[in-house]
Amino acid sequence: MKTFFTQPIGQLGRQNSLGFVGINVVLLVVGFGEIDVPIGLENFINFLWGFSLFSIILAGYYLVKDQVPDYWREASAILGGVIIVGTLLEISSPEYNTDNGGFAPMYFLWAFNSLIYVFTMRGTGIFRPVYEYLSIFGYISIIIWSGADVFFDYAIPESIQPIFGIGWIAMVIGLGYGSYVAWGDKMSSGTE
Repeated sequence: MKTFFTQPIGQLGRQNSLGFVGINVVLLVVGFGEIDVPIGLENFINFLWGFSLFSIILAGYYLVKDQVPDYWREASAILGGVIIVGTLLEISSPEYNTDNGGFAPMYFLWAFNSLIYVFTMRGTGIFRPVYEYLSIFGYISIIIWSGADVFFDYAIPESIQPIFGIGWIAMVIGLGYGSYVAWGDKMSSGTE
């Protein structure tokens, strides 16, 4: 157990990137398949989602630390903290999550900061271009979806919500698998 929690940051980033993709696949199957799961299992899956995203965000700084200023380390820690605390609040307050639009501000903050991150890293060779473009499309769709709720108290019509679902899938591939590949490239080059 100790080796799992004290492993090198590259291995942690790769494992949680695959975990993030896998958990999102499970969430898509459960959400779109209308499969009923016990509330405890649903909360556990949501916790794993938040923890994997938290780990990707924290490991992301070490992936690009030669390209960004040092204060990005603290900013990454704060953003990761927002994600994990928001996830825990979402788990503990399901009535808030469903009655009041959920945690759209958390998703907006995360997507906005992640979009800045992708634009900053664009063209540096750290992330392959296909994952950059998928991430950009995904983050912009999340910003539009969550921003409509946060700033305008507007619910996106159900007829165009599949577009945002495609954006979410693009983000999962771009962030999840893109980070996995980027860590693999970094570890194989011996610069970790």
